[in-house]
Amino acid sequence: MKVAGVIAEFNPFHNGHAYFLRRVRELTSADFIIAVMSGGFTQRGGIATAGKRLRTQAALMNGADIVAELPMQFATASAELFAFGGTASLELTGVVDKICFGTEEEDTGLLKEMAGLITSETEEYKENLRIHLKEGMNYPEARLYALKETAAPAAGEISDAVLDDVLCKPNNILALEYIKALKKLGSRMEIVNIKRESVDHDSANTYGVYSSAKNIRNTLKTTRSLDAVSVYLPENTLPLLREHYCIDFPLHDDDMSAMMKYRLLMEDEGSLMRYADMNADLARRIINKRNDFISVTQFTELLKTRNLTYTRIARALLHMFLSVTREDMKQFVNCLEKGTSQKGAADASFINEDGPAGYIRILGFKKDAAPLMERLRQASHVPVISKVSDHKRLLRGFSRKMFEDTLRASDIYNSIVKDIYDTDLTSDIKRITEGINDCIIF
Repeated sequence: MKVAGVIAEFNPFHNGHAYFLRRVRELTSADFIIAVMSGGFTQRGGIATAGKRLRTQAALMNGADIVAELPMQFATASAELFAFGGTASLELTGVVDKICFGTEEEDTGLLKEMAGLITSETEEYKENLRIHLKEGMNYPEARLYALKETAAPAAGEISDAVLDDVLCKPNNILALEYIKALKKLGSRMEIVNIKRESVDHDSANTYGVYSSAKNIRNTLKTTRSLDAVSVYLPENTLPLLREHYCIDFPLHDDDMSAMMKYRLLMEDEGSLMRYADMNADLARRIINKRNDFISVTQFTELLKTRNLTYTRIARALLHMFLSVTREDMKQFVNCLEKGTSQKGAADASFINEDGPAGYIRILGFKKDAAPLMERLRQASHVPVISKVSDHKRLLRGFSRKMFEDTLRASDIYNSIVKDIYDTDLTSDIKRITEGINDCIIF
């Protein structure tokens, strides 16, 4: 049984994602594909435009066989931690042979070489990074220049343009982090990178039936019309999306505004410093400017400086919103590291005094993937949870906290849906998805 793994947001699931899953199947000859997917909140520091059950259904209808949830703390983190959480989740399944991801750069060897330079963090690299940060660059810019200066001699004949692409393009950046995470975890999963075609990540341009997820989200927001984006979405998902349109989908970042403003008013500079991705400068700016808050996107834009990017601010605000602290993130990383380090010992993660080091939360699977589900439950190095209430029996310590914080984030997402559409995400909505295309959705 060959099993490929992917890490994604599917926000929303579009034709590019369907193409990617087809290519995964073609290039790996996989019998099954497991997707680890973000829940209700995303790595860019925003809210998912469609709920996780809706996106799970779309993925299962278009190539995925099992969809598992990436814990919220990693789903909303920096590229490094997002990649680590997703890679660790696939590793902990015990069944994934190959990890697949999209890249702008086709040369896997070059990606591995650049990832090695980042991981090694030579004195030259650290000194170059320090100099550029002191010059006033934000961290992504400073890291880029430091890496280019360090990589140039080692890269030999590689042109500056190629280095720029490898180190700057968003899918390449994530790919470098996936490769770093694989090395950190001592994983034997084989890398398969699939070149992104037609439309760049976050681009406003379109190409035939292909569009970036960001452009689809923006078009949904400005036109308030599903028809305006239907050409970019798999045809088999359109009945499902129309069933949910203006019932619990779409959501946009500014739909968090009322709850975000309340959370801001409950914080001070000191308390803000507890949260992941926050620093003293940003905490001070938030407190000084919070009375100017109108909406999430307006306030995030207002807080921007040369040293603080929009996405960094958005993630920090989201971590405050969801109560993700810096200390908790350290513990969650340690938890997953412990789980993967114990994977060679039979049932080691289950007998740890603090409980299992991690978990696999199943969001849905295709009925004909039942053999994979059976193998997953046997081979996984951590508990496999499909029924939410089972977590109280199966999880303890930081694994349980990670799971319950993710559940609470889902409750917050559902509350926003209720505020916007006056819809309770009850079993009535759930039944709509369960009956489609021979899939089981939890």
